[in-house]
This record gives sequence, structure tokens and C-alpha cells, in this order.
Amino acid sequence: MKKVKNMVFIRKASTVLGAMALLVAGAAQAQSVAPVGGATPQAPSLTPEQVATMQHDMDAALHYKMAPDVLPRLSGALRAIKAAKIQPPGRVGMSLDQQIALVGQVPGLGAILKAHGLDARSFVMSLTCVGLTGSLLNVPPGQGGAQMPVPDAANVAILKNNPQALQELVGVLREGAPAGSSTQVN
Repeated sequence: MKKVKNMVFIRKASTVLGAMALLVAGAAQAQSVAPVGGATPQAPSLTPEQVATMQHDMDAALHYKMAPDVLPRLSGALRAIKAAKIQPPGRVGMSLDQQIALVGQVPGLGAILKAHGLDARSFVMSLTCVGLTGSLLNVPPGQGGAQMPVPDAANVAILKNNPQALQELVGVLREGAPAGSSTQVN
């Protein structure tokens, strides 16, 4: 039973990581990380290697040390990326390392990230960390189970202590998202 619960969480997390990959790949065309209309997202079939990579990536993202001022810098960077009409390459199913490598190769993106105090790694890791940590904060107490990963306490504090900056980031990510999509972070 424990393995089944872990696989369910991994599949749900794969949806979040996939959505974060889409956000990194094109903030202006980001999809929702929450199901629309109560629909349950279709979990992809994962190989054991993909499961291991995903578990590693989730752990790395949940324990990535975000800078205290990262939320407004992410918002500014995403706005500048959208204004420059840059669409970093990406696809669902990439590892964090693959996403970082691809983001680092996009012409013009490095300068935008640098202007906001970021690089490809801090950009991808911070966005993924915010997405996963925010998703875990939305799990009602008692529903996560013993297998639910625990995000870094300092990152939780950053999100909880900066609700306005977090909502601004969510708003930037929603810009250009399909009508009716929702991303909720409490």
C-alpha cells in the first residue's frame, strides 16, 4: 500500500513538474498546474529510471535554497522574457538538469536572467521549487500521508511571508494561460 501511495504522489508530482517545465519553456503559454473543472489529470506511464529521476528532481527542488527576494525577481524575469518574445525550448518529461541546460542555451535569455540576478540554474530551480512547495502547502492537513515530501522550511517561510509577491508571480504565470485555468497557492 505504501508503494502505491508513493506512486500516486509521484504521478501527481509529475504533472506539477511537467507544468513547471511548460512554464519555463514559455511563460506566456503556460498551462495550469491545477486540474480544471475537477478533472483528474491523466498520469503518464513512467519507467523505473524516470521515477528515480523524478524523485531525485523533486527532492532537489524541494530542498533548493531560494533567495529571500526571489519572488519579485522571478516575476520581473518572466515579464521581460515575455516582452522579448523568447520561448525557451522544453518539453514535458525533461529532468531539471536538461531544463537548465536548454534554458542556458537560449539566445538573449541569459542577459535577461542576469539583469534579474538569476542564471539558468537559479531560474529553473526557483520556479520548480516555488511550484512544488506551493502545491504541497495546498494539501489539506492529514491528506498527504506519511509518504508526502516535506519542503525546506526556509522556502515555506519565503512563500508564506511574501503573499503579495507570490500572488504577483502567480499572476505573471497566468498571463496568457488558457481561460478558465487556475493556479492556487495559499
